Amino acid sequence: MKRTVLFLCFCLVFSAAFAQKSETKNVPLEAAQWVFAPGTVEFIREKELPAMKILPEAGKVVAKDLDFSDGTIEFDVKPNSLTFYFHYQDAKENECFYLRMNRAGNSTALEGIQYAPLIDGVLLWDIYPHYQSNATFTRGDWNHIKLVISGAQMRIYVNDNEQPALEVEHLAGNPKRGSIAFEGDMVVSNLVVTPGKTEALSSLPGMDPTNNDPRYIRKWAVTNPVPIPENVDFSYDLLPSPETSWSVLEAERRGLMNLTRTFGENEARSIIWLKVNIQSIEEQKKKMNLGFLDGVWVFLNGQILYLDKNLQGRLMEKDPGGRCSVDNTSFMLPLKEGPNELLIGLANDPSWGRGMIARMGDMEGIEIKPDPTFDARLIELPEAIVRTYAGEYVFPNGTKMQVAVKGKYLHFSNESTLSTMLYPEADNKFFSRDFGFEIEFAKNKEDNVTHFIVYSNGQQVGQGKRIE
Repeated sequence: MKRTVLFLCFCLVFSAAFAQKSETKNVPLEAAQWVFAPGTVEFIREKELPAMKILPEAGKVVAKDLDFSDGTIEFDVKPNSLTFYFHYQDAKENECFYLRMNRAGNSTALEGIQYAPLIDGVLLWDIYPHYQSNATFTRGDWNHIKLVISGAQMRIYVNDNEQPALEVEHLAGNPKRGSIAFEGDMVVSNLVVTPGKTEALSSLPGMDPTNNDPRYIRKWAVTNPVPIPENVDFSYDLLPSPETSWSVLEAERRGLMNLTRTFGENEARSIIWLKVNIQSIEEQKKKMNLGFLDGVWVFLNGQILYLDKNLQGRLMEKDPGGRCSVDNTSFMLPLKEGPNELLIGLANDPSWGRGMIARMGDMEGIEIKPDPTFDARLIELPEAIVRTYAGEYVFPNGTKMQVAVKGKYLHFSNESTLSTMLYPEADNKFFSRDFGFEIEFAKNKEDNVTHFIVYSNGQQVGQGKRIE
C-alpha cells in the first residue's frame, strides 16, 4: 500500500511538472515586454486584439524575459517584410526564419521561405540552400506562422497547420535556447509560445542524406584566414609558406566545411587554404564536384588547375542561385601514381558565408587524407649548408640563373621570366612548388659546388654550371 501511495504521488508531481512545462504563454504585445529603438514600434489594436506594429527602421525587436528552447511558437503577421529570430542570444548568435517577399503570392517559388543560422553575425543562407522552400503567403494581409522546435529539428507551417512548408532536420545555429525577436516592416498579433509542445517531433537530428556516400572529402587540413590586399584578386604571395600553421577540421553534415563557424566573420576579404593528400595506385584522372563561396583557386601538385567565382546575382553565379552546393562546378584531377597534393584556396568578402563541399566521382584506386604540412618533402637544413649553393650559374644556351639565400631557403631566378623559391628535400636537392621541378647541386672533390642538374618528373632536363 505504501509503495502504491508513493507511486501515485510521483505520478501527480510528474504530471504537474509536465503540465507546467507545456503551459501556453500569450506573449504580451505591449511596450514593457519588448526591447526596441524609441519611436520604431507602435502598440495598437487590430480586429479588437492587441498588436505590435514594427516600422522598417526598427531593427531587431526582442522579447524580454523569455528563455525558449523547445516547443511551439505561433503568431499572426501582416508583413511587408518579415524576419523572425528564435534561440536569440544576441544580434550575432541566433536562429532565423524569413519570408522572401518578392515571392509573395507565388506558391511554387522554391525559395519563398528560408531558415538559416546567424553565426558571429553572418547569416548563412548561402551555405544552406536545402533549408528553403515554397509556401503560400501574402504581402500586406494576415498570415499565420507556426514553428515547432524539438531539439535538433524544426517544422515551419505557413497558413496551413497540417502540412509543414519547411522541415529542418538539423538546426545549424550555435545557441540551443534564447529569446525571440522580429525584424522588418509588419504588424504582429496573437503571439503564443508553448514550451515543451513539440507535437511528437523527434529531438534527434534527422538523417544526413550523404552519410553512406564515401565520395565526400570530410577531413581537411586548414589554415587560418589570410587577408587579401585591397585591389588584389589573387597573388602567389598568398600561398601557404613553411611557416604556415595548419589544423585538421572535419566537415559538417552533407560534407560541408562550414568555415564561418570555425573562424567567424572576417573583417576584410581573405583566403583560407584547405589541403589533402590523394594517394593513387596509378596515373589516372578523377572527377571532382566542388561547392564553394565565393572565389576558389585549385592547385594540384603545386600547379594551378582550376579557378572560378560563385557570385550571387552576377554572371558568374553558380546554380543554385549563387549558393554553396556540390553541384556548383566540376573538373578533372589528373593524378600521378603515388602521392598527390590537392590545395584549395577559398576566398570571400565580409558578411557572406564561407563554405566548401568536395565530392569525388569515385574512390577506386585512391585514398584521401588531410595533409597538415607545407610539403611532405620539406626538410630542415642548416643555413651554413644552404649558403654554399648561392651564386650565379649558366645554362648551355647562355641563360644565366641567380641562386640567392632567402631566409632558410633559396630563391632561383633569371632576369626575364623565372622566379621561384627552392625548398630542401635532401642535403643537396631542392624542389620548386611553383613549377614542379627539382634542382640537385653537385660538388667536386674539394667539396666546392660546381653545377646543378634540373629534374622534371624524375627525368633530367637541364644542367647549369656555376660561374661565380
